[in-house]
Amino acid sequence: MTTNGMRPIHPGEILREEFQLALGITPAALARALNVSVPTVKDIVRERRGVTADMAIRLGRYFDTSAGFWMNLQSQYELATHG
Repeated sequence: MTTNGMRPIHPGEILREEFQLALGITPAALARALNVSVPTVKDIVRERRGVTADMAIRLGRYFDTSAGFWMNLQSQYELATHG
């Protein structure tokens, strides 16, 4: 469900486009840096998995953003698609 006419944006799209591709970070390198599995990172950037609180903390630390940034993206996506 969208109320503003825009399609919902999955946090994986933001991770992929604004961070991973923009900074030239491979999924394997990001997974190593976050101490998670490569499939976990790939599932998020392929928009098959959401961002958990634990992952939000890891992403925030790595990219110097807040965990709240990632959690807000996730909650906004969930509200738009399930609300």
